[in-house]
Amino acid sequence: MVRPHILLVGLLLAGPASAQPAVAPGTPYAQARESLLREGWSPLLVPDADRCGRGDARCAGRPEMVACAGTGAANCLFAWQRQGTQIEVITAGDPAIVTGTRPRR
Repeated sequence: MVRPHILLVGLLLAGPASAQPAVAPGTPYAQARESLLREGWSPLLVPDADRCGRGDARCAGRPEMVACAGTGAANCLFAWQRQGTQIEVITAGDPAIVTGTRPRR
């Protein structure tokens, strides 16, 4: 039998749920985007974001795009927000594949 006070201590030590989304590196950005929307994240519109180039499928229709490189590894940066927390999702390639996430500064 689990004693209630032991269970309570365990819950207190566990702390709050992570504010960061569970987006695994290697996930296609289209799939990660759907997951973020389902989890209650909203695209963050950054006023000084780059413009999406004509015909660039990595950022077309994705208002959360902050920047996408036109050369090299085809890196992009996408900004998201939920309940006062802001994050960035970093991708590479075309089609875009998630390489990581980080808190937005």
